[in-house]
Amino acid sequence: MHTEAILCETFSIKEISCRILKPIVFPKPFYDSTMGPFSSYETTVLTLVDDSGFTGEIEYPVSCFPFFKKYLLPVLLESHNSSYPDIYKKMFWRIRNEGFRGEAARALGYLDRVFYDIASRRAGKPLHRYLGAERSWAMVYASGGSTALSDTELIEECLSYKEKGYSVIKIKAGGDFASHLQQDVKRIEKVRIALGNNIQLAVDLNQALTVDQARDFIEQIADLDIYWLEEPIHSADILGMSALTETTNMCLSFGESERLAHPFHLMLNAGIRHFQPVANSMISIAEFKAVCYLAASHGLMLSCGSFPNVNAQLIATLGEDAMCEYLIPYLKPMDPYFKVQPSVSNGKIILPEIEGISIRFDWDRIKKENMIRDSVVWKPKR
Repeated sequence: MHTEAILCETFSIKEISCRILKPIVFPKPFYDSTMGPFSSYETTVLTLVDDSGFTGEIEYPVSCFPFFKKYLLPVLLESHNSSYPDIYKKMFWRIRNEGFRGEAARALGYLDRVFYDIASRRAGKPLHRYLGAERSWAMVYASGGSTALSDTELIEECLSYKEKGYSVIKIKAGGDFASHLQQDVKRIEKVRIALGNNIQLAVDLNQALTVDQARDFIEQIADLDIYWLEEPIHSADILGMSALTETTNMCLSFGESERLAHPFHLMLNAGIRHFQPVANSMISIAEFKAVCYLAASHGLMLSCGSFPNVNAQLIATLGEDAMCEYLIPYLKPMDPYFKVQPSVSNGKIILPEIEGISIRFDWDRIKKENMIRDSVVWKPKR
């Protein structure tokens, strides 16, 4: 993945706007092991207009917006014919006292993508081509399996993903803070039997278990051909990871909570064989690239959660085995509000060959349905 081109870019942002969309209510709330209910999809759209006439636009998490306004917006308003390394450096150190693992880091990571959107549009290339991709697709796996579903509903959902051509399916387990793990073992077994042996099944525990609970749980599902077990214990418990990998051959995955590459070196030493950096949540594409290089150089599995619409462009620059997650129950309700977005077919996400990031919002529909709850525009004083 080549990120060097943007290092030579300069920017003068002349307008910044943020439109907060009304929540899209889910037909049924979604739960995982340690959070829920997720009852609606909420997002904002951040737009930057450069003096060059090019625009960058991306979904921006509602939770990141306060950090954007406090720390990052002032840097944008001050930038004029500034190199991207200078702009990024100022933004990076503005969030120092918030730490580099939480929402402030994530706020910077999303903003980094907006600059890449502008830069790749200037170059007349889709973002994945700007980053050096030679193909226009990435592997994608179906993710869902809310812990609030009945066993019958869970099996029906998984079978629907199988019918759509997904070869890898991930479900949640450990609901209600791991209060019914015995039932979860039986539930996973039912799903495995229903899907058959030609579908890879992954299980996500969302950090709910202790090391002892995880060790026991792994032993009970050891014969169910689990592709990977995701975050069975707290994501910062490196010693716990080592304790688990020393006693099991099951592939364990971690990385969604990280915003920098440094912790992945600790995970490597702890025996983790599947890295899961979330591309748009990493503090920069450069940091994501560093994790990908580390994984590739040690022959590790790599997948990327969150928004496949954008992240697939980064995954397309990697080896063909790298994957994107598509959390279908959570993300699909937003589909009608895109005019252009990648398509999914038989376990692959196909990227449109449009300049910049691979989505275009359907602003006509958004406005027609009165979906904009609030909006704000900032312009620098020059």
